[in-house]
Amino acid sequence: MIKIYNDFLKDSNNNHNLLNSRKISEEKKINSILKEYQNCLFGIDISKHQGKINWDSIHSINSNYPITFVFVRATQGIYKKDNFFDSNWNNLKAKKFIKGAYHYYNPDQNSSEQAKNFIKAVHLEKGDLPPVLDIEELPKNQSIDLLKKGIMNWLRLVENEYKIKPIIYSNDAYFIHHIKDLDLENYPIWVANYNPIKYPLHTRWSFWQFSEKGIIPGITYNFVDLNVFNGDINKLNTLRVK
Repeated sequence: MIKIYNDFLKDSNNNHNLLNSRKISEEKKINSILKEYQNCLFGIDISKHQGKINWDSIHSINSNYPITFVFVRATQGIYKKDNFFDSNWNNLKAKKFIKGAYHYYNPDQNSSEQAKNFIKAVHLEKGDLPPVLDIEELPKNQSIDLLKKGIMNWLRLVENEYKIKPIIYSNDAYFIHHIKDLDLENYPIWVANYNPIKYPLHTRWSFWQFSEKGIIPGITYNFVDLNVFNGDINKLNTLRVK
């Protein structure tokens, strides 16, 4: 009992330190978006950067907004696997969150090998969210045209494996300036935009990562990304693995 109490105090102190380092303007923006989308669903995404998580404390954002879904980084490039993926994935299953896994794409590495890396690491079950391709960087050793071919190849290979359209994640600027001509009409879009706005620039978004400065009880090692789904649970269920 003493250890549990001490852990609680430690987590509270760490959350307090994060809060002190977050700008007031960011806090106001987060509160504004939570209120604006209160009839939608909220979630977080995690990786090794959040460290060890106290899953018994993971419930809501700002106390009033339940966490419905969690995306977790599984793999990166052609051979890397997130050090915390297996434990995070198993805990998500045990805690009954709607879970999804994502791959961080290396634009200078072979897309087929990257797809194999993800497929080897991730077993999706009924009710899971579709696999996610996280593309943020520009290539240094190949052309943009080859990058686009690689993205579409990864999406095709992963869709063939899991029999579901993957989600593609990037920031608004990347979608607009670098891959706007890709045929992504049938793919769910997860867009990042941290500006104090009411909706992202991408007009066809399913998920919006609206802050990278979330503070969640149970996650004390670092900030966490906050996301909103553009709809209710019935709409989210249409995306899930059947």
